[in-house]
Amino acid sequence: MKSKMVYVIFITICFVTGLGGAVIGVKNEADASELDLFLGKTTSPTTVYFVSDWFCPVCRKVEPVIESMYSGLIKSVRVSFVDLPIHKETLNFTPYNLQFLAYEKPKYIRLRKILTDLSLKTKNPTEADVQAVVTPLGVKLRQLSYSDTLYGMHSNLVVYRGYDVSATPS
Repeated sequence: MKSKMVYVIFITICFVTGLGGAVIGVKNEADASELDLFLGKTTSPTTVYFVSDWFCPVCRKVEPVIESMYSGLIKSVRVSFVDLPIHKETLNFTPYNLQFLAYEKPKYIRLRKILTDLSLKTKNPTEADVQAVVTPLGVKLRQLSYSDTLYGMHSNLVVYRGYDVSATPS
């Protein structure tokens, strides 16, 4: 009888521990599933979207103007950078752009410049290519999950379709 009671208690403890771990794990996964793709004053009711394509010649010419406006804007509004893939090669840079928007906010503008420069050299960068150019800033690439990449691309789509943007830069 005593050994049966010990067995039941042991099984109950294992079940409760497993259930508790599963609930905590699911909660943590749910909290981490959405990327925060906004820079600046994230509580602002105003959002400024910069919509561009990595291979748009006009977008490249406008980048210095955006960089100069950026430091003033982030003090008062939310800012996000949206990739509108006019050129199909832009999709090769979107996962890196999303990663930097989500995880490298203080360095984002410099990383954006680095990606722009890299887009002048290659239309299909490898992870090693990108890592090589961001290493001087102390950035280590993170592997975005498929769902995070899909979420970011869907967020981009919602912006440019929602505002009926069909050309870059916007």
